Amino acid sequence: MQKLIIVMIFLITISVFPVFAQEALSGQKIILNTDKTAYDEGDVITITGTVEKVVESVPISLQIFFGKTLIEVAQIDVTQDGQFTKTFLAKGPMWQNEGTVVVKVTYGLESTETSFPFFKQTGTSFLSSFEVDIPGEGTFDVRYTMKGGVVSSMTLNQKDLSLDITINTNTNGAIDIEIPRNDLDSVDMNGYDEKFIILIYRSGEETAIQTDFREIDTNDQMRSLYIPIKQGDGKIQIIGTHVVPEFGAMIQFILVVAIISTIIITSRTRLSLLAKR
Repeated sequence: MQKLIIVMIFLITISVFPVFAQEALSGQKIILNTDKTAYDEGDVITITGTVEKVVESVPISLQIFFGKTLIEVAQIDVTQDGQFTKTFLAKGPMWQNEGTVVVKVTYGLESTETSFPFFKQTGTSFLSSFEVDIPGEGTFDVRYTMKGGVVSSMTLNQKDLSLDITINTNTNGAIDIEIPRNDLDSVDMNGYDEKFIILIYRSGEETAIQTDFREIDTNDQMRSLYIPIKQGDGKIQIIGTHVVPEFGAMIQFILVVAIISTIIITSRTRLSLLAKR
């Protein structure tokens, strides 16, 4: 009922909008942004933007559509410097289906829109698992849920201390991934957690962009990450401070040093015995 009233007010406002205000607001630029490229059920959607020309007491009219269905509507005040913001909770009877959500804002005679993919929650369980090779050491499993594309490979990169994930994307989305601490982790010299560095490569490009992400769960065994992606992304690189078989390599190094030391000591002993003879 409340949404119906707001829609009626919006229509009445347009029909009686003063001529001088229409002229002042015509032909101007409206910038519209969302805080993420994709949203899951239960997420808070933050919508921000700016208008070029401000008319006192004239609000931004905002509408959110799923297909042709209007699911959210609001009137938003504009600050003196042309800024506006509004938050919505992506949950409830109107948020029942996955798909593309369109956000449209109108200010006077001008309007603009943006869109994002919306995904239903899959619960705390991960939908897929990928077996990653550890060079000379076996394998380990990485559990994940991919939205907006598919994972084609996962590779342990010992040189960069990272897990490299090749993806094919067909829309904006996200990947929820569980990183086993024994196989890849990011900690400081005292053993306290540090943030991973996550780089995104566009398909066919060698230049990476560091991206924001969210750590959604952690315990002694694993760390779970939420990483947003965009259509056209081709590779995700999760960089930590160590990967396996770091300790295996160290043991091999110590073994080699021990063998060399034994050879040197043995040689010296033999030379000493020969000298006494």
